[in-house]
This record gives sequence, structure tokens and C-alpha cells, in this order.
Amino acid sequence: MWTQNCFFVALLLLTVATSFIEAHGHQHWWDLGFQKARVEVRNELEGERELRVHCRSGDDDLGLRVLKPHNFFSWKFRPNLWRTTQFYCAMDWGEGRVHLFDIYIWRRDYARCGNCLWIVKHSGPCFYDMGNRAYDFCYPWNPGSLMKLH
Repeated sequence: MWTQNCFFVALLLLTVATSFIEAHGHQHWWDLGFQKARVEVRNELEGERELRVHCRSGDDDLGLRVLKPHNFFSWKFRPNLWRTTQFYCAMDWGEGRVHLFDIYIWRRDYARCGNCLWIVKHSGPCFYDMGNRAYDFCYPWNPGSLMKLH
């Protein structure tokens, strides 16, 4: 009886773990919670303007990038154990204002993308929805983030 119960519990755990892995797109059980993420930021500003982007997290500063129209930059990282990884970007295109946006927030993005694709427009960044195959999740800039440059 004890052996049958252990076998049943093990089979149940294996089934649940496999379902979780498939639902979250992980290839290996050891990736759970620690799979590398990739973020791509593409310049799709109206008027063919250059986009200046400076992204950072609490641990990493990716430096200033200047993106010509339709160009992009990307980076990979492994979310932290505490599931609090967050990257934000300061962006401007020569109009005297800096726009801020949280380009990666673990609780918002981990389950929906291992490859997070963003385009930047004047109105704000838009996230690529793999299901619809379109950049149809558009967000406003962070509240209060339109800072004037001096």
C-alpha cells in the first residue's frame, strides 16, 4: 500500500510539473524561475528620428544607445531569485524631454515572454504579442516621467 501511494504521488507531481513547464514555455525543469530573458527595443518613431535609449536595472547599467530609425538593440539576462528583476529605460528623441518606461518587470513579463520585443513610438512603447503577431499592447510613458532636459 505504501509503495502504491508513493508511486501515485510521484506520478501526480510529475504530471503537474510537466503541465507547468509546458504552460510557461520552459524547455527544462531546471529553468523554472531562472530562464534567461531577452529584451529588444526597436526605434519606430514617426518622422524617422533617432532614438536615444539608456536602460538599467538595480544591478546593470546598459549605457546610452543611439538607434537610427528601424534599428534595435537587445540584451539577455537571468531574472533574480527573488523575482523582482526590473529594467527601466530613459528615452528621448531631441525634443528636450526624457521619457521613462519600465521595459521589463518580472511579474508582468516573465510568463508572457522569454523574448520581449518592444517598439518605441512617440506615444509610448508597444509590446509584441506572439499570439496576434502584432505590436498591439501599447503602454503610456511612466506617470510623471516627462522630464525636461536643461
